[in-house]
Amino acid sequence: MIEDQQLEHAVKVAKISSSENGLRDAALLLTCFATGMTVTEICRLRVRDYLTESGAVLIDSQVRAEIAYNQRTRPLCWTNKKLTNAIDQHLMQRLDRGHGVSTRGKAYRGLDPESPLFVSGRTGEGLKISAKSRNGKTYYSATQLSRLYTRLFEQAGIEGASAQSGRRTLAIKLKRRGIDLRHISEILGIESLEAVKRLCAGDPARLGDIVKKII
Repeated sequence: MIEDQQLEHAVKVAKISSSENGLRDAALLLTCFATGMTVTEICRLRVRDYLTESGAVLIDSQVRAEIAYNQRTRPLCWTNKKLTNAIDQHLMQRLDRGHGVSTRGKAYRGLDPESPLFVSGRTGEGLKISAKSRNGKTYYSATQLSRLYTRLFEQAGIEGASAQSGRRTLAIKLKRRGIDLRHISEILGIESLEAVKRLCAGDPARLGDIVKKII
């Protein structure tokens, strides 16, 4: 569980730690915690998953079945202003650097809708994904992004945090606000309610918060 002030600190540190990728890394951190997506899903996001052709943010988007870890479509809501502001800054920087630009004029803000949403500030390439086959099925892993998240937390002095911290933190926050387990499972794409319960287990509720609400 990562508290708000810890995430805010990590985002600030990310922004100033890299002239090439600071804005991208800040947006990646907020995407992880605001959407609960897995690292592989985040890597496979495209510009068209975030923007309409007119350049507006897609308020109600989807984690498409072809990028979802369980091959099931689920809702993806780009409604958090702190998150969308961070992504917009990354996209503006991309345009300035000519990374993933389109020949279609102002459509999608001048970006190629099929290009990755998050790209390297140096090369303009998306984050790497490895495909592996097992028992006739193809599995994808995003080791590069997983390691990046770990490094971003370490440089912010947050011990033991990883990419999985984003999903768990979002689940716990939703549960604290009284959101039922079925809605949490839909947001995270977890079919088993028992699995959602386990994800929310061990909520480190602060004693001060509990006492404050007694009277």
